[in-house]
Amino acid sequence: MVAKFIISILAIATQQLRCCAFQPVLPCHKQSRWTLSAAAGDQDTTLSSNKQLSKSIAQQFTIRVCTSTSCSKKLHNLGLDQYQVLGDLYEKARIENVEADLIIEDAGCRGGKNCKLGPCVAIFHEDFDGSVALEGMAQTEFNERVFHGVSTQADVDRVWSCVANAIDIMTDEANES
Repeated sequence: MVAKFIISILAIATQQLRCCAFQPVLPCHKQSRWTLSAAAGDQDTTLSSNKQLSKSIAQQFTIRVCTSTSCSKKLHNLGLDQYQVLGDLYEKARIENVEADLIIEDAGCRGGKNCKLGPCVAIFHEDFDGSVALEGMAQTEFNERVFHGVSTQADVDRVWSCVANAIDIMTDEANES
């Protein structure tokens, strides 16, 4: 339990250094907390929200977890099943009550370079060809449009928080229109 908490704190600290817009402060299933970093270098402002994820916006997304030989072998070497990440992401969607709306599936390799950096998770949106880059990805992930090295609960939390953030942003934009 303590080790999981320390890993989560390290992942959060690492993620806060990577992201320049919205950053998860703490992973939380029912309440999301975000830090908005000001572009002019002002102090960070913490925003809290209890809103539910939009089912209609969630339907536009697909999460594909690589189950290629390379990514599966890396998970196996860590003592995890090849479907562990897939199951963890599905559980996150179930907790947010969007498991019937958001497509979460296993998929093949997203490119040799990505699987060398795997286990990989790609996010797709119906309005775009191929996978999409999300706020909160590391620079190399953003460039490749694939999450790399997703093997711990903290990694799954980071992927889920980026997807949930994208759904929230798109919901807000749809409501403004």
